Amino acid sequence: MAKLDTTKGVLFLVDTWGGSPFNAASRIVVDKEHYEVIAGVNIPMLVETLMARDDDPSFDELVALAVETGREGVKALKAKPVEKAAPAPAAAAPKAAPTPAKPMGPNDYMVIGLARIDDRLIHGQVATRWTKETNVSRIIVVSDEVAADTVRKTLLTQVAPPGVTAHVVDVAKMIRVYNNPKYAGERVMLLFTNPTDVERLVEGGVKITSVNVGGMAFRQGKTQVNNAVSVDEKDIEAFKKLNARGIELEVRKVSTDPKLKMMDLISKIDK
Repeated sequence: MAKLDTTKGVLFLVDTWGGSPFNAASRIVVDKEHYEVIAGVNIPMLVETLMARDDDPSFDELVALAVETGREGVKALKAKPVEKAAPAPAAAAPKAAPTPAKPMGPNDYMVIGLARIDDRLIHGQVATRWTKETNVSRIIVVSDEVAADTVRKTLLTQVAPPGVTAHVVDVAKMIRVYNNPKYAGERVMLLFTNPTDVERLVEGGVKITSVNVGGMAFRQGKTQVNNAVSVDEKDIEAFKKLNARGIELEVRKVSTDPKLKMMDLISKIDK
């Protein structure tokens, strides 16, 4: 890009929202003016966008044109468009009398569809396969470090797949959110970068019965236990505490992988 003329802006056309190309482009555009990413590229979008440059449109006009032609280019040959029925006027809801506070029961909390340790956090596998298979409506990244990083936090909240909202919170806030009856019954996915944060959350009263370990990158001081997971002494200590609580610790990058027991992998380190 250093050799390109970017004075009028840069527009990235990528395949899927939340995929690796989208994530890479998002890191470039997040803090730059007249830089944008459009996901869902198709041939009409690509052709019209390239041809429109000859008319010297403004950057915003080019973005709008790309989005519009991309949408219009998706058609079925024989299917007839479905006409949307006008919604019936909503009846005024009766005012409910205030109810006295009562202790929260097991159904008064959010439902954790998946708790996953993956230091890549929201990426292609999470945004497409895991989100769909766990049927969650929210992805919540739980990390003090990431929550304090404004740029990274902004990027993560933008890469959730359609129909799913993404949030980034620290551990203390996640405990408060879990205990808020406002979110009772909502299916959520919790993403962590390390097992220590999971253990802190459980220690704070959040009920987690199973943890999926999807990826922990190798770096200095860590020992590789399989091709996707590397641990250090702090990680091992946290995993042992979670295991002592009876929490399932299983290793899979994607749901179709066979489940490996995290504690079995750890036990091989000293052998």
